[in-house]
Amino acid sequence: MAKVGSKTGKGRSKFNGMMRVSPLKPGLRGSQNWMAAQMRAAKHSPKAFMRFILKIIGTFFALIFIGLWLGGYLPAIRDSLNIWKVERLMAAGFVVEQVDVMGEGRLNERDIRLASQIQTGSYFFGVDLDAARDRTESLPWVDRAVVRRLWPNRIVVQVVETTPYALWQNEGQLHLLSDSGSLIIPVDASISVPPTLKTYIGANAPAEARHIEATLAVYSELWSRVESLVQFPSGRWDLHMRNEAVVRLPVEGVEAAVQRLAKLDRETFILSRNVGLIDLRLSDRIGLTAKMAQEDRSS
Repeated sequence: MAKVGSKTGKGRSKFNGMMRVSPLKPGLRGSQNWMAAQMRAAKHSPKAFMRFILKIIGTFFALIFIGLWLGGYLPAIRDSLNIWKVERLMAAGFVVEQVDVMGEGRLNERDIRLASQIQTGSYFFGVDLDAARDRTESLPWVDRAVVRRLWPNRIVVQVVETTPYALWQNEGQLHLLSDSGSLIIPVDASISVPPTLKTYIGANAPAEARHIEATLAVYSELWSRVESLVQFPSGRWDLHMRNEAVVRLPVEGVEAAVQRLAKLDRETFILSRNVGLIDLRLSDRIGLTAKMAQEDRSS
């Protein structure tokens, strides 16, 4: 009968007839062997020692990063670092100390400053230039704006104001109109209105204003006498002249009708006579009504 624990060979023993192995698992035993090999190499070579130390440090930080990521702490750490960076830069002098406004005329400087929302004492590189530009361009009188940084501590807001193109009357309301056909502000909210502006009347008049002007402006002697233009739902225009005469244009063939009127005025000075109505809606004839007769008919 064999004794318990008797040796059967070098490094081996039996217990109740079973082979006993090392308590280390194969994976752990491999890691131990690798670590031992790295330490032996580090003892013989300074470069190997440094690589060994760097690997340990890298592994340490990788474990920390994974722990922070799994715990959801990374956003808070990032925000804290950003706050610290901003505070250090502001302490170094990167602060908005002056906001310059250029190009104001109808708008006052205070309104532009309020719209841009740029505060002195704020972080110089934290100013959102695009957002400040968009807010400034939302002002009624501003056509476009440029906002830029001026080293080391100034922000410049430069505006180009909208030039009133005409007046637009619709449903009893009178507005200033830009050359793009967009509304600026009501006339009663404006400080002053240029006296040379023509008045367009009709719901769709702003969209068609440039087109009818292009047709009439070819004949400058006619265009200079036009005071207001009325568009009807059919798209047809009436021209109200400065001498109170009314010119009725057709729906189609407007250019030909205006050409006929310009020729007639050159030959007969019709727009300087006592004519209250000139009807050009028919292509083969021109209807004329004396001013007194027109007044009697309207009454």
